Amino acid sequence: MPIFAGITHGLQKKEIKSIYLRATFISFLILLFFSLIGESLLDLMGVNINSFKIIGGLFLIVVAFEMVFEKRDERRQNLADTAKDDISVISLATFPLAIPLIAGPGAITITMLISEKSGPNIIDQIINFIPITFAIILAGISMWLSSKLVEKLSMSLLSVVQRVFGLLLGALAIEYVISGIKNTFGIG
Repeated sequence: MPIFAGITHGLQKKEIKSIYLRATFISFLILLFFSLIGESLLDLMGVNINSFKIIGGLFLIVVAFEMVFEKRDERRQNLADTAKDDISVISLATFPLAIPLIAGPGAITITMLISEKSGPNIIDQIINFIPITFAIILAGISMWLSSKLVEKLSMSLLSVVQRVFGLLLGALAIEYVISGIKNTFGIG
């Protein structure tokens, strides 16, 4: 929640609503895509799921640094000035919210593992995708609640919360990178 609040702080309510709805929908489509053909696509391209963990972690590290050092302020201000442009809203909803925060390496991996266990039976795949859909809906609700909460917080408190969660996000990002490297090279 604080990550979303920090990213969208200063935007109009209309833009914030558009961002969390689009991020939720884009995340759903991404995970549905990987549920249906992700493993086949990665095999075709010769890409291992651990590569997703590494690159997703690296992307999250960039976002975490921007949160801790408040580098996002300039980007947020530019976005607030141009948010009437749908492309800017879609861009923020897509990165970093939909990818890699909601539909990140962990979610993609879990989605593909669940799909693999379902086999080719479409009914089983639909049933197994229900918890993933529920989790995405919860992420959307979390972003909505975050947008309501940020209206009540002072700028200094929001800055502190954003930096703390930037540190936590950075730690999570490092875990993704380490996990991807360990699994790729068979370490530990």
